[in-house]
Amino acid sequence: MIESYSSFRRFAGACGFPRWAFLLLVALLAGLFLAQAGAKEDDKDKAPAKKDEPVGTVGEKDLLNAASNNDNWLMYGRTYDAHRFSPLRQINKKNVNKLIPVWTFQTGVLDGFECTPLVIDGIMYITTPWNHAYAVDCKTGSQLWHYQKSLPENLALCCDAVNRGFAALGDRLYMTTLDAHLVCLDRSTGEEIWDKEITITGPDGKEIKQIYKMAYSATVAPLVIKDKIIMGISGAEYGIRGFIDAYDAKTGKRVWRFYTVPSADDKAEHAKKALASWEGKSWLTGGGSAWVTGTYDPQLNTLYWGVGNPSPDFNGDVRKGDNLYTCSILALNPDDGSYKWHFQNSPHDVWDYDGVNEPLLVDIKKDDKTIKALVQAHRNGYFYCLDRETGAFLYGKPFCEVTWTDRKKGADGLHPKTGRPFVNPAALPTEKGVRVCPGAAGGKEWNPMAYHPDTGLAYVPVINNCAKFTSGKAFFIKGQPYWGSSLTLIENQASGSLKAIDVKTGKIKWDVATRSPMVAGVLATGGGLVFTGDAEGFFTAYDADSGKPLWNFQCGSGHHASPITYTLGGRQYIAVAVGWGGWTAGFAGDGAPWLRNARRGNTVFVFALPKEN
Repeated sequence: MIESYSSFRRFAGACGFPRWAFLLLVALLAGLFLAQAGAKEDDKDKAPAKKDEPVGTVGEKDLLNAASNNDNWLMYGRTYDAHRFSPLRQINKKNVNKLIPVWTFQTGVLDGFECTPLVIDGIMYITTPWNHAYAVDCKTGSQLWHYQKSLPENLALCCDAVNRGFAALGDRLYMTTLDAHLVCLDRSTGEEIWDKEITITGPDGKEIKQIYKMAYSATVAPLVIKDKIIMGISGAEYGIRGFIDAYDAKTGKRVWRFYTVPSADDKAEHAKKALASWEGKSWLTGGGSAWVTGTYDPQLNTLYWGVGNPSPDFNGDVRKGDNLYTCSILALNPDDGSYKWHFQNSPHDVWDYDGVNEPLLVDIKKDDKTIKALVQAHRNGYFYCLDRETGAFLYGKPFCEVTWTDRKKGADGLHPKTGRPFVNPAALPTEKGVRVCPGAAGGKEWNPMAYHPDTGLAYVPVINNCAKFTSGKAFFIKGQPYWGSSLTLIENQASGSLKAIDVKTGKIKWDVATRSPMVAGVLATGGGLVFTGDAEGFFTAYDADSGKPLWNFQCGSGHHASPITYTLGGRQYIAVAVGWGGWTAGFAGDGAPWLRNARRGNTVFVFALPKEN
């Protein structure tokens, strides 16, 4: 470039051009070059999205390469690392204000609509509350088939009759159910191929069926790894003993089980150590649900899964000790379920700070080295970063108001080397009750965040909500709630925000405040956009760099699900399931009384840019 400039200047001087004319000519040529470059960039944004070959039967390679498949959304978090990022950029900062709804699909099933839809070869697959499922034509929004699971009456459900989505492998779909079953459907017809009941082993060594009568249930979107369907159980609010299961994709036969609360019969060294963290036989009703989908690193062949709260929730006197592996992140071998490592975010939790939130996998630079890391925005109000090869603690930073830790004893209230919290004694529940932040729904509920690899930011839906925690007597009755007292949200003080957090440092780059707690999932795209919905019905696109709102649409009901994006015929679409529900008492109630009678919904909205004539 310098040689070309010098040659051109010598040529201009030889021709007798004055210096001012030469500089003007250079400026004009530079402007022309920049205009052409900008035009090429605009053309790139306007160009039809790259079309992939049809998936057909979903294979292991398809799931491993899901990041490069822009036409489809093949699994719960789009990719095994759960970034919920798509490189699609046809919809971008410059044109998102033109986004319009192109079709809607009403399921007719009310209650919390928490599904992340799958899109495979132009067909959208949706699960709803009460275990209905639909296949919908992505071109027209027309129903192709409908499935409904027959459920028993009087189910014991802690937090609404929700379901978070399908898993896909081959020509089959997999869904967990409220009566603790795993069902397999034909993707083309919706017909049931098999229905496997999840069972447990009783104290006498015999198999126990119909465990829904003991308040076991399943709401998680399964995760496919190789030839296995992996899922976790729900029910910790009823004193169940949690586990993570893997089932053979063809037959439905259980391949392995990892108990999140170990028993006296477990012989492994890690289990013996974990059992020692439970006083007496409190492990028998220890809780430890695993109701949010985990993540997977194929290179390390490691499965990561978050574990929920111990039982009873608020009375720790009847379960003294750290209560492993509740409120922890587990790293397992997905082939056999064997233990690799764990990290416990909240030892001996007494505030219902479930550890189920998604462990998102990122690579970060530190001291000129690339670290395979894992980040989690935990319900306890801390944004954690771990080494995902070893489980070593890298940092933990509060992302909302946190009062349950003692900041005087360590930086940010955590041990700088181990990450173990320094608990504030004044935050422990009492009979009279104490104000603690965050509340039981946490600083972030289960709704997944997103990560944008170009910005290095995680986009976190945040709940600002404190609560008064009380502790009382705990009586265990099989199949009945086992809380050990209760909580009350601080009246009229709930709010929310969407925060962008630098995964290298845990520092908050930007923060957009919202009137109500943010309890919907997030999508990030190559168009420099972040999409999410709020409790009052608005679906909004934000600038990924600054947090500036660029577009919104009122969907008529509060959001509690996660948006997706895909292409069809070279056109990019954004889709989101909308229907208020779930455990709203945990993040609304007295804290946000304006949400008490919030409108329910049952609609999938699909948006795109207007077609050019």
